[in-house]
Amino acid sequence: MDFSSNNQNWNEFRWEKEIRQDEKRIRHYFRILPACLDLPDEEDSIINKLMSQADLVNSEVNLNKGEGSLDVFFEGDEEHLDISDLKERRYSDIYLNLHKLSLEWNIIVVRDLRQSLRKSGLITTCTLGRLIARSIDIIELEEAHIFQLKISLLKRILGGINDLLGQLNSFARQQCTLKDKLNIFTLQLHNIREKVINILDETRTK
Repeated sequence: MDFSSNNQNWNEFRWEKEIRQDEKRIRHYFRILPACLDLPDEEDSIINKLMSQADLVNSEVNLNKGEGSLDVFFEGDEEHLDISDLKERRYSDIYLNLHKLSLEWNIIVVRDLRQSLRKSGLITTCTLGRLIARSIDIIELEEAHIFQLKISLLKRILGGINDLLGQLNSFARQQCTLKDKLNIFTLQLHNIREKVINILDETRTK
C-alpha cells in the first residue's frame, strides 16, 4: 500500500476504493499466474495480461516509470517491515497473534482436517494471510498519520475476522472432532477483534 504525500488528503471512501482496487489487482495476478509459471518470459507474459485491463493499473502510477516491471501494478514502498524489530512497534501484538493463529491453522489443515474440507481449509489460510498483510499495513502506517486510511484498513481487518469466524463455525459443524480446538481458536480471534475495535475507536477520535 502506497503511503505517499500525494494521497494523504484522501477521505475514507477514496481509500476504500483504492484498497478494493489493490485487492482486485492481487486476485487477477494470482488468477493468471498458473498459466504463466515457468515460461521463459514469465514476467512479460503476466505484464501483458495485466496491461490488457487498464483499470488494474494503480491510479497514481506513471505507466512509463515501471515499463517491463510488475511494479506498475504493485506500486508501494520499497522498504519492508523488519520483522526482527516488530515487537518494539505499536500494534505489533495484532500481527504476532494472527501469525501464531496462522501457524496453528496450517497444522490443523495438514494433520486434522478431513480431506473433503481441505479446499475450504486453504481458503481460510488465505483469509488469515490477508489479515496478516493488513495488520502489517497498520504497523507501518502508525508514523504516517493518515487516519482515514487507518480507519479503512481497521474496518477491513474487522470484516476479515468476521469472515474467519464464520468459516471456523462451519468447520466445527462439519467436523465435530475439531470443535474443542476451534473453540479455542475462535476465542483468540475474539480477543484480537476487541483490540482492533479499541484501536478503531481511538483512531476515530483523532
